[in-house]
Amino acid sequence: MKKFLSSVIIFVFAVTFFSAAHAMDYQLEQVVVISRHNLRNSLKAGDDRGLLTLRGGEMETLMGQYFEARLRAQGLFPKNAQPSIGEVRFYANSYQRTIATAKYFSAGVFPIANIPIEYHRALGQKDRVFLSPPDPAFLKQLQAEADWKKSFADLSKEIATVERLSGEKFNPADIKLMKIGSEAVEWKADGSAKKIQLAADAILMDYYDGKVSYSESEMRDVAKISSLFINSNFDHPLCAKIFASPMLAVISDELNTPGRKFTFLCGHDSNLSNVLTAIGVEEYFLPGTFEWRIPIASKIVIKKFRGTDGNEYARLSFVYPSSAQIVNREMLTLDNPPMQVTLKLRGLQAVDADTTYKLSDVLQRLSDAQIVDGRRAA
Repeated sequence: MKKFLSSVIIFVFAVTFFSAAHAMDYQLEQVVVISRHNLRNSLKAGDDRGLLTLRGGEMETLMGQYFEARLRAQGLFPKNAQPSIGEVRFYANSYQRTIATAKYFSAGVFPIANIPIEYHRALGQKDRVFLSPPDPAFLKQLQAEADWKKSFADLSKEIATVERLSGEKFNPADIKLMKIGSEAVEWKADGSAKKIQLAADAILMDYYDGKVSYSESEMRDVAKISSLFINSNFDHPLCAKIFASPMLAVISDELNTPGRKFTFLCGHDSNLSNVLTAIGVEEYFLPGTFEWRIPIASKIVIKKFRGTDGNEYARLSFVYPSSAQIVNREMLTLDNPPMQVTLKLRGLQAVDADTTYKLSDVLQRLSDAQIVDGRRAA
């Protein structure tokens, strides 16, 4: 009987706690978006390789229009907003596809504001916030720990699909050519492994652009090979923290900037994958896409709220267009929204059933995850 009463008390306490917390109203005060660029030309497209396509610009504008509707519905901005100086920031890596993605998104979310796009290096040069150079000793350690022979063996089915669709052939002997770049923490392939990856990338971009049509099963295989080297960082938390640290510092600064209402940071799939791993996001499942981890045009969204208790809170989500929305060029609206998945932080206590965290806890997680040259940031 005592055991039964104890169980009832615990249950009632849990229900009361979450009901009370859930009943608290939250006012949206700020949004920080970390975005992957939209559709680009394939890496085999010669002089036009990697450039944002017209379709990519169109889809990013639609994404911006959806965000405009959401931000307006939540009271952060009025219709046709023209933000004051300091209220918004758009910052991109210094590549055409990232700068252009930010420009198209800004045209959708603030259509009459003519928001400037900030970038810090000459066009085509790496910004260290987005692609940071690692410590040479760490590169040596990571190279020694990598088991690419097993990784490629586990992907034999996916490689076979790319071989069949592209006509390229993979030679397992080329696995020994895998290396990590000296300018940024990026794995690079050579020989037939590189050709297979480039073939997968071309198939994926051509599929999204409506130039080819394959089954969903085939495209899942293709996408896994296309993103193989980026996704490998999900299995290397230390690698992810070193790569993500400059970006995590920017995110923290943005969340602490007085008067800031909206921030858009535009980089690459590697930026999102490393941020997610570095801050300890739990395993997540992405419906509606055949891409595994970081779909094209996907975004980490951090929302900062003020609770009716006067305290600050945060929620994290992952927003991305479905494969069908991209291929069919669908409008993204409140009635036909992009996909959204709630992100949970491993080991962090939420205050309600909507996975709302204390902002101070999220900021502490961002700080704890920062590693510089193998050392924890001061």
